[in-house]
Amino acid sequence: MLAVLSLLAKDFHSQAVLEMLQNIPNLTWTPGIPEKFHGLSEEHVRLFFSSKISQIKQKKTRLIGSVPDSFNWTEEKPECMQIRDQGMCDSNWAFASVGSFSDNRCISGKDAKRVMYSEEFMISCDNESHGCKGATQFKAPQNFLKENGVPTDKCVNYTSQYGVTRKCPTICDDKTPLVLYKSTNYEDVCVDEESIKVAITQGSVQTSFTLYTDIMYYTKGIYQHDFGTSEGVHVVSFVGYGVGIYGKETGIKYWTIRNSWGKTWGEGGYFRIIR
Repeated sequence: MLAVLSLLAKDFHSQAVLEMLQNIPNLTWTPGIPEKFHGLSEEHVRLFFSSKISQIKQKKTRLIGSVPDSFNWTEEKPECMQIRDQGMCDSNWAFASVGSFSDNRCISGKDAKRVMYSEEFMISCDNESHGCKGATQFKAPQNFLKENGVPTDKCVNYTSQYGVTRKCPTICDDKTPLVLYKSTNYEDVCVDEESIKVAITQGSVQTSFTLYTDIMYYTKGIYQHDFGTSEGVHVVSFVGYGVGIYGKETGIKYWTIRNSWGKTWGEGGYFRIIR
């Protein structure tokens, strides 16, 4: 019965929508059906992002400073960047926050090389969030990193990729004691474009955006919303910014974003979005 229902489920992607996107003049990105989503139903695709995340009011910090016209941590310190795959678990919130935590410990030199910290521990243990059912408050993961901390991924490996959240572990997977690493502080620097640019030159920055239907057809280029309705909210990380220099991209300012859908999605796991 389950196999039959799976066969009958409606695919999220539509050939008609793809052809319509491909015929939009002067599109600055290339539409396609990403390999990651081939044959997936609407129900399955919706496991990759959140239905809603509320922004909690907090003091904002405006950063000021001189920054270059373009900057990208994948070029400045590629050894500190890593693409992960959340699988069919609405855990983008954990991957963005723990990912930036891992990046920035490497960038700042707190870790001699990039250490992969445990998204699984946050997913399983953060009582302010809901495991594979998502996080409803954008601030919750930052609170967890500061007040509780996370172990390394080697200690508590990612096992929620199939949508089942395990019980909060009290020891490492190999039965050794947990060692937790905490963030010292976090700030909301998303005041304006310049503040974000300054922040990016200091480390990767967690953010969220409204995910529209058309970005689910993104393969490469500078994405800007052209078609569809809001499908939900997705949490990702700023890792750079720049200005397009070729073809239809020429002169278009963009942010470089790291996603958590694996290396085969987008531009090697990253995407560019209009700034």
